[in-house]
Amino acid sequence: MEHRLGMYVGRPTYERAFSLLTGFALARGQGELAAFQEWMSARHPGSPLVFSSLALAETFGRGAIEDGLVSDDDHERAVSNLCRLFREFLGQHASTAHHH
Repeated sequence: MEHRLGMYVGRPTYERAFSLLTGFALARGQGELAAFQEWMSARHPGSPLVFSSLALAETFGRGAIEDGLVSDDDHERAVSNLCRLFREFLGQHASTAHHH
C-alpha cells in the first residue's frame, strides 16, 4: 500500500491511506485495528486520540492535525510513518500471538 497508494486511492493523501488501511483491516476481520489502537494508546498514555491522530503526532509533533498537512511531502511523510507504525505493531503482534 505504502509505495503504490495512488494506484488504489487516486491522490495519495493521509486521509485516503488511513481509509484504505481501515477498510482492509475491517475486511480481514482479525481485530487488528482495535489491537493497533490499544498499542498506539499504550505508546501515548493518557491520550484520548485515535491511532490516526497519534501517528500524526509521532510524525509532526504534538498538536499535529490532518488539516495541517499542506504539501504532498507532508502527506507522504505521514503515510510512511503510519505504515511504519502498523508494520511495527504487526511484527510485535505476530510474535506475541505465537507465544500464546
